Amino acid sequence: MGQIGVESIDIIAVDISGRHKVQGRYEMVCAAVSLHVSPVFIEKIYTVRLLPRLADSLDINMIADFISEACLCLPGTIVAEPGDLYNLEIWRVKSILGRDFKYPETIAERGAVEMAHHISVAGRRLIVNE
Repeated sequence: MGQIGVESIDIIAVDISGRHKVQGRYEMVCAAVSLHVSPVFIEKIYTVRLLPRLADSLDINMIADFISEACLCLPGTIVAEPGDLYNLEIWRVKSILGRDFKYPETIAERGAVEMAHHISVAGRRLIVNE
C-alpha cells in the first residue's frame, strides 16, 4: 500500500468536541480514527470510535485519560491538534499519555485530524440535545 519509496504509517487521529460549558458542565465527545497514511494520502481507515464524556471541570489529566480511553488497543501514533492538549510540548504529551504522540505535520495527518474533528462534532450533535 502507498507510494513506492514513501513511508506509510498507522496513526490515530483524535479530536474532542464540546470543550465549553453547557449548563455548568462539559458534554464532550472524543473521536478516534485509526488510519494508515502516507505523507500525502489517507490510505486506509481501520476504525472510527466515538466516546462521550460528562465532566464538571477540565484539566490536562482528564483530557489525557479521555484520549487514552478512546484510543485503547488501537495501533499507531496518536495525532491531535496542539490546542486539544493545551499546547504542551510533544515530549510532555508522550509522557502523560504513555504512548507515541505527535502534532499533525503531513497533508494526510492534517486531513485525518480534520476528519476526526467532523466526526466528533457530528457525534456530539447526535448525543447532546441543545
